[in-house]
Parts: sequence; structure tokens; C-alpha cells
Amino acid sequence: MARENVIEEILRKIPRPNRDELPTLYEDLDQMARKIGLILITSKLYEPETTMIRFDKANEEDILGLIKENPDLMVPFFVMVCGFSVRELERLYGIRNVYSIRKGEQLYKFSKVVKENLLMPLYLETLIYKFYKNWEEHQKRHYRGREAEEYVIGILRQNGYNAGKIRVICKSKEMEIDCAIPPNNNFKVAIMIREGVFRDLLKRAKEYSTEYDDLLECFPGIKFVLIYFVSLHERRRLDDIKKRIESERQGKKPYDLVILTKEEVKDVLLNKLKEWNI
Repeated sequence: MARENVIEEILRKIPRPNRDELPTLYEDLDQMARKIGLILITSKLYEPETTMIRFDKANEEDILGLIKENPDLMVPFFVMVCGFSVRELERLYGIRNVYSIRKGEQLYKFSKVVKENLLMPLYLETLIYKFYKNWEEHQKRHYRGREAEEYVIGILRQNGYNAGKIRVICKSKEMEIDCAIPPNNNFKVAIMIREGVFRDLLKRAKEYSTEYDDLLECFPGIKFVLIYFVSLHERRRLDDIKKRIESERQGKKPYDLVILTKEEVKDVLLNKLKEWNI
């Protein structure tokens, strides 16, 4: 069987439960898996008769060579296959911001750590499946968040607002604002955009409040809008979700606006911006 066919046969078996909701995620995952698979099966570690990757015969230089083929792909691949987390790599091995590593001493250190953890041969199918499902779970929130941001920014631009994502420096700390009007350091409105369910709010509500506090210290005159898109199956809990979000501001300056549905972006948000003379 041709090498490409081996990879396609593996991909054919992988379930894609959120394909209708997040088609772009799975298109990207398929392409990543194909490229990773080709890197693996064209390496000297590949054993065609068994379809195993012989990590038991690999040294640190072999691992480093695989990563250097395409660090954008192979760093996430090895992180997922080994089961590392970003925090664990920093805490246990002193490797910081692993997904940004492209060269230098940190890449050598990461290769060494991978070799220490991958000691046995593994089937190509096992490796691709493990990476695919773990990266899928890792990326779902990011893809949903990106789509939510694009939706809000799109609505605002359609209605004549200069809006977009920006990064600002506050107290020597870089912060990302999902949507600012206008998208520069003279912004008047900061909009933070998320998607989620009620149970996520136990942690998320505190994070949103902290973001607001930080921005108020450096940009005291801004309007702060929190958008938390609620899934359709939880629409009956909108009041509970809004109360939970607003309760974090008890004793502090409240949010200028909290929005929970896409419909509210088209009417409530646009009306508020007019009211604020933005």
C-alpha cells in the first residue's frame, strides 16, 4: 500500500463528532495528520512491514530531526503523544512556552525529554489517532472562540464600526482584547468574547472580572462589554448565567454590558453603542 494510502486509511477510521459545528477544525486536523504521517513514514524510524515507528531505536538527534522537519506540527504532535501539558513542561523540565519553540537550546531540551518518554515502538495508527483526538480536544475551545470573535467583529463592521482584535500593554503585561472599538490604543470599547456553558462559569467568571480590573487600571474611561455566548441547550438558564457573571462584580464597578446570545449583538449591543455615542 502506498504511503499516502496508509495515512488515508487511518484518517478514515477517526470519528469526527463535531464536524457540522466546526468543519474548519477537522479540515485543519486532517491536513496536520497527513503531514505528520508523511514525516513519520519517510523517517528511518518507520518499519513498513509492521507500520511501527521504532522509538526504541531512536536517539535524541533522531527526535530532533523529526521536529525540525516541521516544528509547527511536530512540537504539538510530541506534546500530545507524550501527554505533556504546557505547565508540566515548564515545572518539571524548565521548558517554557513549548508551542512557540522553533530552534535553539529549548528545542534540544524538548527533544531530550521526548526521547526519555518515548522508549517503545508504537504503531503509526496509534500515534496519529492519539495526536488527532488530543489536539481536537485541545483546539475546540480556540476554534469556537475564534468563530465567536469573527461573528461579533463582522456584525460591527457591517454596521460601520472600526472594530478588531488588539494587544495592549498594561503594567508591563501584554493583554489581548478580543474586539476593540477602534482597534488601537485609543479604543473606547473593550469587548471580551467567549463561548461556554454554565458549569464553566465557576472559573471563567473570576477570570473575566480580573481582566476588567486590569484594564480599568490602565484605561479607566473605557466601556467594557462581556460577551458569553450560551449554547442552545442552556438558553433556559440565561438569567442564572447572567447573575453568576455579574455577581463577580459585587462591590466593584459593574460591567457596562453583558451579552449572552448572538441576537443581542445585533440589537442590544448596537443600540448601546449608539447610546454611548460611539
